[in-house]
Amino acid sequence: MPEHSDAGHRVLGIRAGEDGAVAELFAELAEGPTAVVLADALNGSLQHRETAARQLDAVLADVPEEVRAAVSAVLPLLASTGTAQEHLRVAAELPGLCEPGPALFTTTNCPGRCEVCGICRDDCADCPRCRDFDCEVCLPVAITPRTAAALDAALGRLADEVYDIAEQTPLAGSGPAADAGDIIPPCVADRDPSFLRRYARAFDDLAADLTAGRRPTPACTAEEIALDLAIQDAERCQQDEPELHTDFVAAYPGSRFDFHWFTLQDLLFQDKDYEGLLWHPAPLSYDDAEAWFGEFGNVPTRDPERGFRR
Repeated sequence: MPEHSDAGHRVLGIRAGEDGAVAELFAELAEGPTAVVLADALNGSLQHRETAARQLDAVLADVPEEVRAAVSAVLPLLASTGTAQEHLRVAAELPGLCEPGPALFTTTNCPGRCEVCGICRDDCADCPRCRDFDCEVCLPVAITPRTAAALDAALGRLADEVYDIAEQTPLAGSGPAADAGDIIPPCVADRDPSFLRRYARAFDDLAADLTAGRRPTPACTAEEIALDLAIQDAERCQQDEPELHTDFVAAYPGSRFDFHWFTLQDLLFQDKDYEGLLWHPAPLSYDDAEAWFGEFGNVPTRDPERGFRR
């Protein structure tokens, strides 16, 4: 976090000590805004924020060599500790440069003066190499602010629907989930409220990724199914309810990469093995259903203390 005084500007690192949180000097800087941006970029790296690397590159261009060396040394540590939930909880509470949510995503990867394809302007629209995706720097943006806003709205809407169904379901299961349409796959429509609330939380966990400015990364089978359904619902809303869709996204800047839903289906999943569960007609056994919430282990885990939104 940044610290400012008459003597100068510093970036402090917060770590857990035996008697609580301890602040340690990380870097000293001549300019206050530089300290603010550097602290925000490092917290973004800890939280796997999409734009953190570019933010770091920009701020490190004008800092002393010892600061660049300190950042280079700490980045591998941030990458490894970024899976520790206590660190993520602290980072999430620190003030940032932008409000959490879709605005944390970028509209373009074009740096404005690309060393590969020359001077790019207007989101690379006038650059033939970028137009053909032939530049390794000006790559397409997977999740833009408007895409994030539309997907976040879909995740919240579907989560609320599942929470509603869970509240109407008897403790023994076999409640209204059987008539829930596509939102609850038939193979788990007979499950009890505990299962359904955890399934609803899968949508919320993915929405939390977007709030933090990172790609929604499924950590278990339930989240894979939730994300697939949310992408489908966001696309459906764009096509069938354009006025509602516009309300969700109008506050954010547009991009030529907005709403590439097929790209998200291809990019955000490790594989598509879960797809058969979307239409599997026979009820799953207890163990097979509970396996939906077993974390994969090769992506950041969810906070076991996060609780439920409802």
